[in-house]
Parts: sequence; C-alpha cells; structure tokens
Amino acid sequence: AIAYDGVTVVEVVAGREGLWGIRNRNLIPLGGLIELRNATLEDYTWRTGGGASVLGSAFDAARTGKVAFNFWPDADTERNVVVDDSGRIWKDNGSGAGWVTLQTGLSTTAWRPFLVPGGAEVTGSNRKLFYADGVNNPLYLDGDAAAMTAFASPAADWTPGNVNRQPSWFVPHQGYMWAGGNKNAPNRAYRSTLADNTSFGASPYSLPVFPGLRQRLVGGLSYKGVLLLWAYPSGLYAVDTSDPSDANWRIIQVGSPGAAGPLNMAAIEDDIMWVAPDGSWHLVSATTATGSVRAEDLTARKLGSFAREQMNLDQMFDAQMVYYSNKQEIMLACAAQGQTAKTRRLHLDLNKRAEVGERWLWWDRDANEALFLRKVTETMTPAFCDTAGQLWLLDRAARIKAGAGYQFSWFLKPSDFSEVIPGWQGRTKNLRFLQLEYDARVAATHTVEVYADGNLIQTIAFTLTGSGATLPAVLPFTLGLETLLVTTRRRLTGQGVRVAVRGYSSGANEDVSISRVLIGMELGE
Repeated sequence: AIAYDGVTVVEVVAGREGLWGIRNRNLIPLGGLIELRNATLEDYTWRTGGGASVLGSAFDAARTGKVAFNFWPDADTERNVVVDDSGRIWKDNGSGAGWVTLQTGLSTTAWRPFLVPGGAEVTGSNRKLFYADGVNNPLYLDGDAAAMTAFASPAADWTPGNVNRQPSWFVPHQGYMWAGGNKNAPNRAYRSTLADNTSFGASPYSLPVFPGLRQRLVGGLSYKGVLLLWAYPSGLYAVDTSDPSDANWRIIQVGSPGAAGPLNMAAIEDDIMWVAPDGSWHLVSATTATGSVRAEDLTARKLGSFAREQMNLDQMFDAQMVYYSNKQEIMLACAAQGQTAKTRRLHLDLNKRAEVGERWLWWDRDANEALFLRKVTETMTPAFCDTAGQLWLLDRAARIKAGAGYQFSWFLKPSDFSEVIPGWQGRTKNLRFLQLEYDARVAATHTVEVYADGNLIQTIAFTLTGSGATLPAVLPFTLGLETLLVTTRRRLTGQGVRVAVRGYSSGANEDVSISRVLIGMELGE
C-alpha cells in the first residue's frame, strides 16, 4: 500500500463549467475546460453526449441534404421535407421512408436553400411550406401535395426566371408572410396579403429598411409583435407593426451585429439568439426589440477567438441554428476551419447561465449538413440529414452511432492551483495520485492523460463500473450519494509547476459521467 499522509488533495468539481476558448489560461477558473467534445452538461457532470440513430432509409445515397424541415400539413400527418444538393426537393412518409420528389431541376449555382412554414391563412386553406434560395423562383408546398407550386402572384420585383430577382428568405409575422433578399432590391422587405400568404402582387406592399446602409437583408423572425430583420454584414432592425396604419410603422436599429444567412437565428424561450458573420453569438431581449438597446455578445467572455480559430467564417451563410428546448441547448451546425461541409456543432447550454454564465460544448462526430427539429414522443428533438441522403435523430440514449462508439473528451486547463492554495503560484509540485468520482451508468474504460508544464508524463486507464457499490464488497470502495462512486487512487509520478488532466472514452455504449477529479500533490521545493 502507498501512504499519502500529508498530501494536499485538490478537488475539481466537474460539470459546473464547460468549454473555454480564451488564450490566457489564467483567466479560466478551476474546473474550466480547454476541450469538451461530444459531451453533454445536462446532469451537471462531464458526460458522454447522446448517440445518433438512423431514421428510415436514404432518399439518395449519392446526395447531401442542404436544408430539412419537419412539416405537418395537418394535425395528423407528418412529413420530413429535404432539399438536396442536386436541386431536388424530397418528401417522406413522416418516418424517413417512402421518399418522393416534389421538385427537380433547381439551379444550384450560388443558391442558398431555405424552408419555413406558413399559416393556413383562412378557414379551409391548407398549411403551407415556403421555399426560397435567392436564385430560383420561390415555391411552396400546398398541404400534402405531390409537388411544389409556383407563386401565382409574386411581387413585381421577383421576375420569374431571373436569377437576380428572387427572394432568399421568408418569415411569417402577424398572419402575413414577409420575404426579401432579392438582389435587385436587397434592402427591401415584401409583405403578402393576409388572406393568401402566397400572394405578394395582388395588393403589393413593401418596406425599405435603411436602403444603401447595408449590403442586404438576410432573414427575419417574428418576436413579441415586432418583426426582426437581420442585415449583412451588420445591423439588426426591429419593425414595430403594432399600429393599424402601416404609415406609422417605425424601423429602428436595435443591434450592431448582423447575420450571414436566414438560418443563423433562433427563438429561445423569451429571447432571440443569433450568430454574426464573425462567429460571435448574440442575444436580443424584449427590451431590445422595443427600443431599449441591450444586445449581448455571449461568446467574448469565455470563447474569445475560438470561432475565428475553429470555424470557417466564409461559410457562415450556410450555418444552421436550432434551439433544443427539452435540454435548453442552442445548437449551431457549422463548417470547421478549412472545410466547407458542416462537420461541427457548437452548443450553448443555458441551464446554469444565471449562476456561472454560458457553458459551451464542441461536437465533431456528425455530418450535420441539414440540422432541424423533429417531433419525437412530443419532444422537438434535434435531427440532421447527412452527405449520403440519410436522416438521423440526435440525443439518443444509446451512446453509439451506426453501432460504433465515438470519442467523448474533456481537458482541464493547465493550472498551478494557486487560485485554491495561495503560495503555490510558480512553484514545483510533486504529483502523487489521481482519483475520479463518477456517476455509475455502464461499465467503461476512461483513459486519463496527465500533463506537467505542457508535457504528457503519464497515461492511466480507469475501469468504471456500471452500478453503485453493494454489500458485501471487497475493499477499497466508496459508497457515494445515489450512484456516485470514486475510483481507487492511482499513483502519479513526476513533477511540474502547471498541471493539466485530460480524460477520454470512445467505446461503444460507454456512457461516462464524471462528477469530480481529485488530484493529490505536494510542494516539491
């Protein structure tokens, strides 16, 4: 047996903090991570993130999904609608199978496909799904029709067949459908009639939004009676449409950052979140929308230059943001630095925002080309379409994808631990032992790497059990609260001023959930 008398134990509580991207590690609190990958913070632990399962079959294994939408043409009929990279629009039977084509032959040169639902307008009308891409004529799906329909009454500026005169986005607001983004009038928003959301020409109305000040309007959302419109490269505008007379409507700028595309924003509970072309995330609240400017940059404090270093900002127009309300997570599908495919997701967990601020996570497991929400057992669940025409459901209980495991990892920031033990700053420590506390879920191997002053000095494989300790048992063991267990102390060797610890698991169904890291050290000088 090894005696550890007189050794100082540093306790690092897991799950309180998430990913930090700032370069000055001294500003990261103890427990902050410089890597948190394919994980979840929902249990206030560092836990392997949910798995992914196939939904149905591929519509075309040679095609990539560009955008997708879970559309309900009536209260009892579900459809998943996908636009692929060849210019076809598909519809399934609601379960990822029975695929049929709704549209073919769309031009894909410089297009940016976009789907959004419209209302039923008046009693007896079908629900509609609107399509725009800035190049092809706008279309809509009329209920559960077998094909997309062209607009019978487009706005006068939308010249059929002219690639420079087509809208690139739609947004429903107060019973109307609004649209814009056509290159011949890029700063103008168009409104449909109230009785027919597809009619923009019968009773034309359009609204110039600070023309000439920004390059173009790229999208919008309806928020608490206000129409929010984003411009590129900067500018967020609120159109107060509460007055019965449109002559009295006000347009005010309520945020400086803009957006790059119509899927860069999402409604979250009582607020609106969006990502700017530079990769920074921002929040707009009700006070902002009504004229009191209080836009927040949510990435600067903890992520720093992370977006510029990890994301391809030239592809932000293609990024897609959704809000997973069941877990209070905002998810952004984006391309990694040097790539064009959306093989990354940046997540923001809002559960402890009032206490510790934003908690970030980084995913690199999925080819989430078309990120969307699909209703699963009454929960709007994240899903995506990949590069092989296949739909996937995210956040599955089994920690596998296509039958295989994936790497979950966490990396504590390098620290001399002077923030918890005054007098240790800049001094050499002898490393004595390492111990993990975990929420026992399944049997797993969790590998931990120990770094001293930037050098990997030791690798330890911890064997985690899948249930709590029971009596009789062989010592040593620890009975924890509910299913929390601690591993035996594993001997550490070596010394250093700044110490960092990285853990990872990658086996199939290895659901690892770390609640504490205990590091035994003593001064070495």
